[in-house]
Amino acid sequence: IDGSAQKKLGLKRVSGLGMNEKELMANSALSDWVVLDLNRGKQPKLPYDDSSFDVVLCQLSIDYLTSPLEVMQEVGRVLKPGGRVAIIFSNRLFIQKAVGLWTGADDIDHTYTVASYLRFSGGGFTNIKAEDLSTRKGKGKAQQIIGDPLYVVTAVRS
Repeated sequence: IDGSAQKKLGLKRVSGLGMNEKELMANSALSDWVVLDLNRGKQPKLPYDDSSFDVVLCQLSIDYLTSPLEVMQEVGRVLKPGGRVAIIFSNRLFIQKAVGLWTGADDIDHTYTVASYLRFSGGGFTNIKAEDLSTRKGKGKAQQIIGDPLYVVTAVRS
């Protein structure tokens, strides 16, 4: 989300959480940000109050989480009832950093895996849906076959 999208969507607050301080600092859309490695420590803990967000977006990072169920439980904790989560992922990744479960699976398996994280996390998620956002349009047969793979799994906190 950039600064213009924040205004267009009427967002009062956009919080960022990631591992790259320079990227977080450079993102003008963020109201606040935290540098945090969710793979460190025994129990991942999001540094936010209970029921403090309407929406949580996890973008291109689910494939690197070593405790995804615990992280999704935390997402459920920080979401308001009726709040939404969107987990966006691709099959383009740093293979040496991704978790083994992810590297040995295809896109359909990835989608089921992410949906399972939400369902079994204890985060109170319902209405779990998956969508293929891949671009398969363009010039040339390779672009039409391969495209740019992108998927999203969404859910609502009960």
